[in-house]
Amino acid sequence: MNIFPLFALLTGLLSSQVQLSELCLLSRKYNYRPQAAQSVTLIASILVLLIAVYDMMWSGLDVVLLFEVVLCALAFIVSEWLLALWSPKLLAQTIVWRLIIVIAMAFVINLWGQPSLLPFVLIGLFFRNSPFGVVHGKPFWLAYWFRRSGIQQFERSDFSSSVEEVGRKKCYRVTDYGILPNTDSDVLVQVQILIDEVGRQGGGVIYFPRGRYLFNKKGAKQFLQINYSHICLEGERDDQGRLLTELVNCGPTTRGERNPWLSPFFITTGEKLQPSNQFWGLDFRKSQGVRVESSSLSDPGSDGILLTPTLATRIVKSAEAGSSRLYVEDSTTVGQYVLLGLYNTTADGKLLKDILGVNSFREEWLMAHRAGPEQAPSFQWLVEVKRIVDKHTIELVRPLLRSCELQYEPALFNVEMLEDIHIRNLYISSRWNGLFRHHGFPLYYSVDQAQEMDYGWNAINMKRVVHAMVENVVINNFTNPLYVQDSREVTVQDIDICGYDGHQGIKVYCHTCDCLFQRIDFYCHFSDMLGGEGNAYANTFRQIRYLNPTFHPVDYDFHGFSEGSMSPPAYNLFERVYGFRYIKGAGAIFMQPACATGNMWVDSVSEGERRGESLFYALSYKVKSGLYKYITAAGYTIVIMLKKKNMSLSFAKNQFLQKQDSIKRMGIPRHEHAMFFPKTIVRNMQTTAVYDRQTCS
Repeated sequence: MNIFPLFALLTGLLSSQVQLSELCLLSRKYNYRPQAAQSVTLIASILVLLIAVYDMMWSGLDVVLLFEVVLCALAFIVSEWLLALWSPKLLAQTIVWRLIIVIAMAFVINLWGQPSLLPFVLIGLFFRNSPFGVVHGKPFWLAYWFRRSGIQQFERSDFSSSVEEVGRKKCYRVTDYGILPNTDSDVLVQVQILIDEVGRQGGGVIYFPRGRYLFNKKGAKQFLQINYSHICLEGERDDQGRLLTELVNCGPTTRGERNPWLSPFFITTGEKLQPSNQFWGLDFRKSQGVRVESSSLSDPGSDGILLTPTLATRIVKSAEAGSSRLYVEDSTTVGQYVLLGLYNTTADGKLLKDILGVNSFREEWLMAHRAGPEQAPSFQWLVEVKRIVDKHTIELVRPLLRSCELQYEPALFNVEMLEDIHIRNLYISSRWNGLFRHHGFPLYYSVDQAQEMDYGWNAINMKRVVHAMVENVVINNFTNPLYVQDSREVTVQDIDICGYDGHQGIKVYCHTCDCLFQRIDFYCHFSDMLGGEGNAYANTFRQIRYLNPTFHPVDYDFHGFSEGSMSPPAYNLFERVYGFRYIKGAGAIFMQPACATGNMWVDSVSEGERRGESLFYALSYKVKSGLYKYITAAGYTIVIMLKKKNMSLSFAKNQFLQKQDSIKRMGIPRHEHAMFFPKTIVRNMQTTAVYDRQTCS
């Protein structure tokens, strides 16, 4: 009996437990406490090394072995590429596919060459460390059987209220309307009809008794919409608080033609107020109609068209920061929710400079340079009116974040919002197969696949809501678990995020203000973990833990302007956050700087940073040298050639040389990156990273 295929299969499975990035922990240069998951990598690495050494000693290094290695590597790369094109939703399909490929290669090698396990060692290493992403990767990795321990625990809510007590709303059990769990039926249309009917009747609790409910099975990119106030989606839990109701999203919801990063989420609020793929806010007064494009092949760019609110009244008297009263032309035209806008009224963009905490704009900050000439409303604050004092005076629910000066021609704009939307006691999952590579890879995945990986599997978007809550929810297997967009006073608490790694963990987007995120645990990795972009002001993130068992560090993430007429996030508080690494600025170079002033970190513990590096990291200004510089320039050149549909050698050469020059000019040593985070406050931060306390505070 030929047992070589069995040994080959076991060798491949063993080597697929080796995460190469974890081996760097042996250098002791990183602030990280290894636990049980790292033992898997270490033991597997030792065994794999022994197998490889023994195999080379027994077989010898010759042309035949080299040919087998190359043949096996090419076969597996091609097979994974085909698997990615197939993109199976079921784990069993992926397992059978890989077993067939490995066993087939083992028979070929045994029949036509010399039996050698080295090719299968390399197969496993490729599978575990593939730069392209893999389908259904995590179920093969023993490290994910473990969870991190030894990090401070947070007390969760007791969730003692019954479903009928939530906001004293009427309860509508979905089973009373023919929507049954644990069937193979797609219940999306039925649930949507029920949500709309309950909304028209003034609201209520839509209650899902225990069981599994399937949605979006037909591949029509359908999603649940909440377009009425006073709606609560709630599931069942047992006496110990365990969630018994699962809502399953079976298909992606990508819409890639325009602003794919705003594609619908499985549960999306305010869709009729603000359709997905559409930005909202105040526009330039003198817009020059500039269209912006990133260097990503899967991003078609933004046409700069905004949905804009209606002018309510102009402010006639300056008000100091900390004041709650505004003096206006006519308070009788002011609604309950308003957008306070301040405009750049000087050609040099004085207002934006003050918001950013800088004296001048760098050459590459193209959005910032537009603020003065196009009169951008760089300060846009979504706020609630507490009361109308008299015909010319209003009082806000909270004090002004910054002084409201007449030189910036302040004005109030009425905003229509949904109120009192709750999502609680639900296990929300998807049938995403976990294939993820940040922004895709233009030579490996199609544009549609790249967009699906980044923007196609999304869980909850609380959009255009106020006084809302997401509570006691598990979000499993989504590349974007939770956005809060153009909303205020949303509470997100007692959340577990787990499953496959993905794109954006929790993001406050555009005009998200005064929201609270607390008691949140992450068990998986996201490229952009926690942060936001646009005029996201005064949000609080506290008691948040990153518990990914493998060494895959994550950062606080800021992405800059969002749209040209806006400005980066400011005044946000991060308190008692554990397991994050650097304070990072990312996003396109023309959208920099990534954040504005007044963001604060308090009583937090960092992890995963290289000892002695800077706490601040501006990704766009990373120093690139050697081979990395050439690879970056080559990748950029390929993308631009494909986007512009220009395949000439002269065009390629010009793009390559221009990118090399840009890399050289933009590279700034890490210890200087703090200058991109002016007036940032850091207090009682436990870290091995270095930061200038005078610069920060």
